[in-house]
Amino acid sequence: MTEDAVWWLALLARPKWGPAHVLKGVEVAGSPQEAWDRWFLREPSEAMAGRDTALRWLETAGSEGMQVCTLDDPSYPSLLRELTDAPPVLFWRGTWPSEEGWSRSLAVVGTRNCTADMASAAHEVAGDWSFAGGTVVSGLARGIDGQAHRGVLEGPRRHAQVAVMPCALDQVFPRIHEPLARRIEEAGGLLVSEQPPGRQVERWMFAARNRMVTGLSAATVVVQSPARGGSLISARCAHDQDRELYTFHQPQWGVRWAGNRALVVDDMAMPVPDVDALWQAMADHTPWITKRRDHGVRVPGGCVAVWSQVDAVHPRTERALATAAKLPLQDVRRQLFTLELQGWVLRLPGRRYLRR
Repeated sequence: MTEDAVWWLALLARPKWGPAHVLKGVEVAGSPQEAWDRWFLREPSEAMAGRDTALRWLETAGSEGMQVCTLDDPSYPSLLRELTDAPPVLFWRGTWPSEEGWSRSLAVVGTRNCTADMASAAHEVAGDWSFAGGTVVSGLARGIDGQAHRGVLEGPRRHAQVAVMPCALDQVFPRIHEPLARRIEEAGGLLVSEQPPGRQVERWMFAARNRMVTGLSAATVVVQSPARGGSLISARCAHDQDRELYTFHQPQWGVRWAGNRALVVDDMAMPVPDVDALWQAMADHTPWITKRRDHGVRVPGGCVAVWSQVDAVHPRTERALATAAKLPLQDVRRQLFTLELQGWVLRLPGRRYLRR
């Protein structure tokens, strides 16, 4: 916790002052304490009440096992810092990702009322991305969010995820996901919220949470969205934040994918028909994916079976590799995705692969 946490929180306790207003006030004053001092000179009783509230929040956070990260902290996520309404204070529990973990973050969002195949797609996307060394960010809601978190938990890097809560960390919304939140924290993942302890959940907090999910992420994928819903708010946030935005889309899909279709028609998101196409699109169009490796680092343990079958001279197809490795094609694709993302293999036209 930084020394400025109490001043940031005091300003956030000021009536009608949200994050954007607080950031502007601190920018003008030069520091959160200076901004509070100016408030105190004009309205001393109100400023002292804000300071007392901040101290109470910090005391409760400590007793509940929460930690605090402010905008002044060097470990504050650099992607989130770019937002004009970045949360000045984050409350968190679990394990804080490394700078590299934050930089390789993917938001997986979608409707609560998802179809079974889209639930499976969310599970697969999150599992693949975390397996490949990335960090999955989602909102712990029912449906797509929950499946994304479970997809990470069922993989080898169970810790590689961030659950952004709409409410304070001393409660879980929805309540049915209390066990899921506990599993994420126990696995070494992160639970994070901008809401101070004791604050009850309100409707506006969900949209605020959505802008954090995309703000923490280098790219966002909308798995399934109806014509209206929170996932479209997330998509708009990602678009306004100049983040890479993808959405699953097939022309024959019906009204339960109306939001996906609207994102494509409005030219906001890049359409992909399935999970494999998503990874190919990200590899082709997402500049922050680096394809280089440190030769002193070993091939990921879960990819050795496929790596041993890839040749440095003669390219081999996915199916040929699956036959040689005696593995299901889907397992081979996941291993190749990891190897390509980390720079161990080169993908050629026709989905043929060479060692780098």
